[in-house]
Amino acid sequence: MSQIHAIFLRISAASLLVVMSARVYEALKQATLGQAIFWRSLWSLPVIVLYARVLGPFRYSLQTNQPFGHVLRGLMGLVAMALNFLCLAHLNISYATSLGFLAPILVLPLAAVFLAEKITKMVLFASFLGFSGVLMISFAELDTGDMPIASFIGIAAGLGFALTMAFTRVFVKQLSAKDSAALIALSFSVITMLGGLATLPFGWVALGDEAYRYLVFAGLLGGLGHVLSNEAVKRSNISVLGPFDYTAIIWALAIDVMVFGFVPNRLGLFGIFVIAFAALSLAVKQVRSA
Repeated sequence: MSQIHAIFLRISAASLLVVMSARVYEALKQATLGQAIFWRSLWSLPVIVLYARVLGPFRYSLQTNQPFGHVLRGLMGLVAMALNFLCLAHLNISYATSLGFLAPILVLPLAAVFLAEKITKMVLFASFLGFSGVLMISFAELDTGDMPIASFIGIAAGLGFALTMAFTRVFVKQLSAKDSAALIALSFSVITMLGGLATLPFGWVALGDEAYRYLVFAGLLGGLGHVLSNEAVKRSNISVLGPFDYTAIIWALAIDVMVFGFVPNRLGLFGIFVIAFAALSLAVKQVRSA
């Protein structure tokens, strides 16, 4: 049953992080990259601290015998967040989200090598079926003729984000074997907050009330999504959870249509169906075997 709980947590985290991305997307129209990283990380801390208190004694939640692992994971997370936000600054939500879906595919061989996880045929089928849906959406997004330099920057950042996240998820799985999800999330947020603050000498801009509200909301959602994602990893193999990240594209496209007025073409809609089918097929398999 814990496997089912892990899947539910992962899907919930994916939806929250997509809404967070939409808030960051709006905030980056005013804020610098460093400001977005700082405020998003700062406002995730109250959620994480509250979560740690709910789990039990706060001091116990922060205990670890692998501090270097948390520092390394935090630095990798900082790079991933910077690349993700850079991608969001240049591409729409659904395309940026679809590029991030390369991470579950890249993480499969890493999980097998570093964590000795067994990669079943069903997991491979669902993962690569979902990846084919991502490609369909990508081609649909790119079917607009010549791309400006901003689009190339966004695509390169998105690919870098996916690769960094593949390694980051392996680190999270290793850390979660001994440490609490709250500690993993807290160390990540503190390091990324300091990384964002380090950009202050390079020039921050005055933020309007609307941009600031977007970043506060993004921080709260990001903190909750991060905790739920870590809890999911603690309960199941990352190779099993990976395909369920594809459900986020449904939320991303819904936001693009209803909020930003982006309407996908037929190829994009078919990509959504393929991705949803990939996640659903694996979910049914997990329910039957539970």
